[in-house]
Amino acid sequence: MANTLFPKRFKFNKVQKKWISYWREKGIYDFDIEGKGKIFSIDTPPPFVSGTLHLGHVLNHSWIDFVARYHKMKGKNVYFPQGFDCHGLPVELAVEKNYGISKDDRERFLEKCVEWVEDNISNMTKQFDDLGYSTDWKFTYRTMDENYKYKVQKSLLYFYEKGWLYRDKFPTHFCVNCETSVAKAEVGYQEEEGKLWYIKLPLVGRDDEYVTIATTRPEMMESCVGVFIHPNDDRYYHLSAAEVELPIANRTVRIRTDNNVDMTFGTGVVYCCTYGDETDIKWKLDYDLDEIQIFTKNGLMNENSKYQELSIEQAREKIVNDLEVMGLIEKIETHEHNIIIHSERSSCRRPIEYLPVDQWFINVKDFTTEIIDSAESMDWYPEKHKQRLLDWAEGLDWNWVISRQRVFGTPIPFWYCSECGQILIPESKDLPLDPVIESPPSNKCPNCDSSNIIGEEDVCDCWVDSSITPLAIAKWLEDDVFFTKTYTNARVHRPQGYEIIRTWLFYTLFRCKKLTGKAPFHETMINGMVAGPDGRKMSKSYGNVVSPDDVLPEYGADAIRQWAAMGSLGDDYPFEYNWINIHNKQPVSDEKINKEKKQLSEDKFFKKYRKRYDQLIGASRFLTKIWNAYRFLNINLNKIEITDINVNIEELPPIDSYFYSQFNEVMAKVEELFDNYNWHEAFMILRPFFWNELCDNYIEAIKYKFYSDDETIRKNALKQALTLFYSILRIFGIIMPFISEEIYSILYKDFIGLDSIHQETWPKNFQMISAESNELGRHVISLMKSLRKFKSKLQIPLNQEINKVVILLKNDNQNQMKNIIDDIKQTIRIKDLSIIMTEEPSFKAQPDLKEVVEELDATIFLFK
Repeated sequence: MANTLFPKRFKFNKVQKKWISYWREKGIYDFDIEGKGKIFSIDTPPPFVSGTLHLGHVLNHSWIDFVARYHKMKGKNVYFPQGFDCHGLPVELAVEKNYGISKDDRERFLEKCVEWVEDNISNMTKQFDDLGYSTDWKFTYRTMDENYKYKVQKSLLYFYEKGWLYRDKFPTHFCVNCETSVAKAEVGYQEEEGKLWYIKLPLVGRDDEYVTIATTRPEMMESCVGVFIHPNDDRYYHLSAAEVELPIANRTVRIRTDNNVDMTFGTGVVYCCTYGDETDIKWKLDYDLDEIQIFTKNGLMNENSKYQELSIEQAREKIVNDLEVMGLIEKIETHEHNIIIHSERSSCRRPIEYLPVDQWFINVKDFTTEIIDSAESMDWYPEKHKQRLLDWAEGLDWNWVISRQRVFGTPIPFWYCSECGQILIPESKDLPLDPVIESPPSNKCPNCDSSNIIGEEDVCDCWVDSSITPLAIAKWLEDDVFFTKTYTNARVHRPQGYEIIRTWLFYTLFRCKKLTGKAPFHETMINGMVAGPDGRKMSKSYGNVVSPDDVLPEYGADAIRQWAAMGSLGDDYPFEYNWINIHNKQPVSDEKINKEKKQLSEDKFFKKYRKRYDQLIGASRFLTKIWNAYRFLNINLNKIEITDINVNIEELPPIDSYFYSQFNEVMAKVEELFDNYNWHEAFMILRPFFWNELCDNYIEAIKYKFYSDDETIRKNALKQALTLFYSILRIFGIIMPFISEEIYSILYKDFIGLDSIHQETWPKNFQMISAESNELGRHVISLMKSLRKFKSKLQIPLNQEINKVVILLKNDNQNQMKNIIDDIKQTIRIKDLSIIMTEEPSFKAQPDLKEVVEELDATIFLFK
């Protein structure tokens, strides 16, 4: 069968559009619940829809696609839905910025949030398709959909009924920049250079006597409710139970002793304020201290402060000035310290305060053992990241704050009495609902008979939504049969980044186990973060984001997927580029680029400079190598008429036997690595094997047969090459789906008969390869490699004929080697080749080269 439609170049842009449409029309990636094979469910991470995908998503979702394609080839019935995480602060901020609508205009604001999300989902869906993502879009989900919110609210109702969900006023982590509470898992520490103020506090009843405290937060003076010293600090033993006067606040507080005081910090005397840190919270509770709150939710001083309406930073400056005027600042030191920040959002990273506000909590502290058990029951790839979750669970000392002071989120489906705090709960049949706009189940409080019933305005933390994704994709609460097959009886895989182990994975293990009685996952694959050229996590707020749309048009999806395959399991992975001058192709320094950006308009700048992505250039070269290799086979298929590519393995010639056997070995290694999701090492084996062995050695060693006068030799050589190259093409399809499909459609579809190469199974071992033929082939290839090296050493072009070569063999292969002399002569281009077993011969003329090939116990004499 001949087909001449094999272009000189792989035109990926045209090819990608064609196959994306074809796969959709043919249902190549459709999931059939009744399909063959055990169901393998993938709980894909739903990306936040506040913008477009970046290369961090590309890395993560390329790996996920590798998982899906590999398990399909291994005979699993792969359930591979893709969802979108719709709610959250980033969407609200984008709507406020782009539409100029305040969240106080609730109805219009929510409409615009949905509109914004819909647009981004459309863009992201296209980006996924452009990547060659093999999800079945019929099973997509969105966390803002009514069906999804029903499941979230139903789960909260269940948690409340079990006593695991409660409302309480308690100091929680609060971001005054974002104006919402945040969970402990959403905060982190950042080292900063600050100041340590030494402030003299007058002792009550002791004229001109002071005790000096050291603090990094003088602005909290007005919320001080106690001063603490260590009971073993001899410097202050006489001050126990004394009182100090608080300047500015004009109050007195008692000095107490506590073992948690660090005697080496500052003066060894600290004040307790409500609330500066978690120690303050502990002391307030342990000693039943007063609570004085001086901050508003938007970071200003409140009515309890003399500095009302000033920002926290302004109040700090003013208080320090006032204390200096009063002569109470003893000294000021520069101080390196860790501050707690809103670390989950890279665009925020502002300090966190501890504000006592009414919040909804889920009791998770009492169930950490169950979470640990679930984590231990899973297979971790890589194993090292399991410790992140174990450490977090074992060190957890706060319950989960699930309420957020925003509007675009799943409503918390309860009402409460403003008089006594009694909670009113809805009936399941009324879910999903928004208690802000819907009536409570009763107009009066069942506890105190008050009619002041208030619908909860807070919405759920996004992790409340996403922590039931494995249940949502399995149609929990809507299709029991589907749920049983895709969750209860399936092998469930969770792929995700390590940075959300303590949030998404932790909360999912907890919530799904409590809701179903079963740990949700059998395994998890962990990827690292993609770093920009500056070495920092790729993030819009850092200005180092590279979008797939920036590189796909120039390099294509298969090149980017190759880049993803080269990332190491569980480790961070850089995406690097250099600036070059468009006209002379020379690299340009960052300093020069930054200067030019300031001086040139954007249009002029990009006419002069462009980014060069060396990682993708290397990937593109490999695609060209693949394309040219199969194109060469197609050229010969147009000349040699064959009706099938069936091969008798037992009768393979030695060279083919050797490379078929090599493929078996390579495939076994790759299969083991793929089983462990080690794409990097697998590709590091596949690429050189294809390039160096199959293309540079195998094809070079057999291609002379394509021009033989013997039709049988021509046909057999082509069949054998096509069969071997098809086996590796099937594996390539996992990482490079577009070029694999294009080659398949041109070269193999008429022989194989499948609609798509992506319906293929994992290649089987080539059985019944003759061990003798394989060994002989190995020797022949070794000789060929040596002879090529010798030609290069003598600066003889590879296509130039050598006059004479004599090979002296000192082993038992001499007779067999004589049977393949023609392979060596034709491949290396030798006019006169002889293989002998006698002692070293004498020659009339001195050979141009004499070399020993120790591997074969052979000596080669070469005459140019």
